[in-house]
Amino acid sequence: MKKKKVLFLSHTFVKKINLSLPLILAENKNLDISCVVPKKIIQGNRSVYPDYKKKDIKINLIQSVLINKSMRTQYYNKINETIEKQKPDIIFLDNDTVCFQSLILIYWSFFYNFKIYYFCNENNLTNILSSFSIKKLIKFMIIGTSNMIIKFKVDRIFCYSRQIKKNYDFFGYKDKTMIVPLGFDKNIFFSKKRKKKSKNLMISYFGRITPVKGIHVLIDALKKIKNYKWNLIIDIDHIEDEKYYSKLKEKLKINFHPKKYKFIKCDHFQIANYMRLSDIIVLPSLHEEQYGRVIQEGIACGNVAIGSNIGAIPEIIGDKDLLFNPGDFNSLALILKKLFNKSYYMKKIKKQKTDIIKNRSIQRQVKLILKSL
Repeated sequence: MKKKKVLFLSHTFVKKINLSLPLILAENKNLDISCVVPKKIIQGNRSVYPDYKKKDIKINLIQSVLINKSMRTQYYNKINETIEKQKPDIIFLDNDTVCFQSLILIYWSFFYNFKIYYFCNENNLTNILSSFSIKKLIKFMIIGTSNMIIKFKVDRIFCYSRQIKKNYDFFGYKDKTMIVPLGFDKNIFFSKKRKKKSKNLMISYFGRITPVKGIHVLIDALKKIKNYKWNLIIDIDHIEDEKYYSKLKEKLKINFHPKKYKFIKCDHFQIANYMRLSDIIVLPSLHEEQYGRVIQEGIACGNVAIGSNIGAIPEIIGDKDLLFNPGDFNSLALILKKLFNKSYYMKKIKKQKTDIIKNRSIQRQVKLILKSL
């Protein structure tokens, strides 16, 4: 039986952790997997380079220059030459249908006859008009019109959440959309018994350091439970806003003893170890989260996850008792207080972990994708 040639395009492949999906798919003997990976990407004001050596990855990696840093306008240089050489049957694009790279692939599909599958995380298409402005109206019209024109060349859209599927169904893709949650790797993110050195609850934040992530909201909530026994760890591996980071440090210094909090800097593989030391993970975002994979990774490592009631966060957390309105530090403080009750804590962690392990692993993601090929 002839192997089906599959080509992946993703800016996220600059990180080794994000190659887990194609690596697991490559174990299927009927697939020939190749990945186009960026030589670098721009995050905030810094350049990020691959955190691995090409020779250490057991699939075909094609390094290419990624033009532009905006998700809508970025594209790989000379992708037609890669397509000509690889002759893929299917191209997986980790981006939305209306982006420059998508249009380029659609153009070349007329010449090379490959299918285009998308991993989509755009969860606010139908929310553009939630607060009216001419700019938002124009954006909505461009996205809507573009989707109507190109949808006949879109073969499959893998949506990370129900909200994302709802948005693409709105634009007429209902027979082409499929919910495939962005999976976590069970071989990296798992819980294990540990002997706690302290009776304090360890509360943690993992993610980018930028105002829209609402880390200041978490700090304000902790001020409300200042006398409770807790410690805080904040991941600072991705500082996008230095001024905001300085304000956070000052806020912590003014309100808490230095032993109450700790900043850590580690890669995605090391994060799993810190997650296993934590009891509660908080994602206090102020904006529409496209997914929030860190939530399920934290739960898999033995945390109760709390988050803002916005974007895809509620879907992953799956428990309204652990959600609060964006910016509402008083409600967040009340949720944290309840989790100091051990029986309540154990009840919540059991419920979350059962759902995550069953429905949101990368292994399940692979099974769902294979069914559609």
